[in-house]
Amino acid sequence: MTATASTAATSAAQAPPSGTAAARNRVAMDQASFLQLLTTQLRNQDPSSPMDTNAMTQQLAQFASVEQQIAANQSLQSLLSLQQAASLVSAAPLVGQRVEVASDRLVLRGGAAQQVVLPSAAEAGGAARARIAVSDASGNLVREAIVPLGAPWSWDGRNGAGRAAPDGTYTLAVTGLDAQGGTRGALTASVAGTVTGITRGDGGAPRLSLGGLTVDLPALRRMY
Repeated sequence: MTATASTAATSAAQAPPSGTAAARNRVAMDQASFLQLLTTQLRNQDPSSPMDTNAMTQQLAQFASVEQQIAANQSLQSLLSLQQAASLVSAAPLVGQRVEVASDRLVLRGGAAQQVVLPSAAEAGGAARARIAVSDASGNLVREAIVPLGAPWSWDGRNGAGRAAPDGTYTLAVTGLDAQGGTRGALTASVAGTVTGITRGDGGAPRLSLGGLTVDLPALRRMY
């Protein structure tokens, strides 16, 4: 009986913060069962061979310790929730502001997508121009453009044949080109747009929405 109750109590103490309410209920049920069984054993014990009171005391102390740990877990979860809410509030002033973020995606909606911001010639490692490639979810090339460095590029939502591409998420790749058209390697470009909303991600951290594009807050590179 003691080993079973001890195992149940330990498992409840190790429950994640999100399950502390269920863990507390489980400990309460285990403790009630333990006390009921203990009372029954005391009533029916052999007077000539009484139960070990030290074992009973240790078991009750373990239940009390587990309850304290569950309460601490609940307090930590509350503090984490408050911190996440504060992060969300602190990011709220970004709504409506134009920003640059690190992303290799563009989201096309109604023929408009986020703007691509290219590095300057000094940051391009010897490249003189940039090749921008926009691909669909299947990896098919939709649009390609050769553009100068240091200037933004806006996709008009059309493919290489001049037809309107369907709305959706597209992959962006930027490659540097030298004066002869040779490849100089991948370039780091950013995506610019207006922040339309702030949401909370799966881990609780704020996420920025730029139209249909959503990125984590640490992806923020510049504010205008």
